[in-house]
Amino acid sequence: MRRKWRAETKVWHDPNVVGAGKRKAAPVAAAPAEPEEPANGRRRVAVRHDGARIVAGSGNGSGDPRQAERERLLERLLGAEGHLAISKAANAFVTAGFEYPRLQQAWLQLLEHADEGTVMRAIGELGDILASEPPVRRAVLDSRLRRLEELAEEDATRVAAATLRRTISQRWAADSGPGVVPRQAALED
Repeated sequence: MRRKWRAETKVWHDPNVVGAGKRKAAPVAAAPAEPEEPANGRRRVAVRHDGARIVAGSGNGSGDPRQAERERLLERLLGAEGHLAISKAANAFVTAGFEYPRLQQAWLQLLEHADEGTVMRAIGELGDILASEPPVRRAVLDSRLRRLEELAEEDATRVAAATLRRTISQRWAADSGPGVVPRQAALED
């Protein structure tokens, strides 16, 4: 026995979904040219349906181009990887006439700078900062100081890196509580 097909087939689907080239998606409304800035200064991200992102800057509301340039250069410094990229970003920051902020991440990046004078300044600033607050990226800090201690060209840089590393290790031992052995002490036993 042969089955008869109906002339009209009912299919339930979303008309906005493109399916096998038969229907087209509904047009997406265009995003405003300038998204509103929230009061808290955070970035607003609007995701369009075609996968593109529209990101509004984290401006401080004043629209100061000098401040925007500073934020851009600082972000470039903090995101740089490798001593050449870090040195270029740091030099661009200073050449633009800005002072390095009192941020651990910025000074941690400057430990990778090609100029040992800048590295010595970074060691001093990190020593001051870490006297009042705990290290944010302990493992990275320890490895960079150890590398400087072993491979720096100038003796003063080696001594400063060793001193800061020892000071931080002692502080970690004091902050780690009872029963926790600092890594350096465990290696020496």
